[in-house]
Amino acid sequence: MVVNKIIKYLLFTYNFLFFLGGLIILGLSIHTRSNKADYQITDEVLPAINLLVFVGAMTMILGFLGCCGAIREDRCLLVLFVMGLLSVFLMMLAVGVLGAISRTATAQEVVKEHLKELLPLSKQPKDVQESFQQLERNGSCCGLFDGPLDWGNSTVVPNSCNCADISTNCTVFDGRVIYSTPCMRYLMTWLDRVSESLMGTAFAFAILMILAMIFSSVMFCQICVKKGSII
Repeated sequence: MVVNKIIKYLLFTYNFLFFLGGLIILGLSIHTRSNKADYQITDEVLPAINLLVFVGAMTMILGFLGCCGAIREDRCLLVLFVMGLLSVFLMMLAVGVLGAISRTATAQEVVKEHLKELLPLSKQPKDVQESFQQLERNGSCCGLFDGPLDWGNSTVVPNSCNCADISTNCTVFDGRVIYSTPCMRYLMTWLDRVSESLMGTAFAFAILMILAMIFSSVMFCQICVKKGSII
């Protein structure tokens, strides 16, 4: 019995995709962790980001091992690949669970408590203020909870609160037309989208990993039969 060529090259293709996927996950997670202030990453969410860094690195390594094992028809590499892939699968499952938990009301309250520590915004370092002003422009919002009052007083409310789009919700404050929507609503919507993307990515990778483990197991059995027929 010879090794099925279709399974062999399908497994190689899967592993190459794993390698690229691991590279993307590693790059995005490192970027997010390095710029956690810009993305408002709290200490409660940081473990999930750290886990993604580890998963991305492991996926790259396993993708390389799987490619070599498939092309060389090496049983040892295939065993290492399957065992490692099972470990990463369980970690990805944990990431999906953390993503689901981050959408609960309790997690949102934790985020709100963390952001309350930034008030008043005018007392924060300049780089934090600039990041938040960019958030106000992108989200067409002003302040965090109580609108412009979160900046401290009317004299320090930045121009990023000025209502540039009359189709959005605007109000008059101290003679200025500003956004009436607090940025907390925009942030919660963004967090929901991030958690949905996180769970969707974990689910898609889980499907690919299950298929790769099945193909690897079939190929491993075929190699064992092939080796046995030679002896």
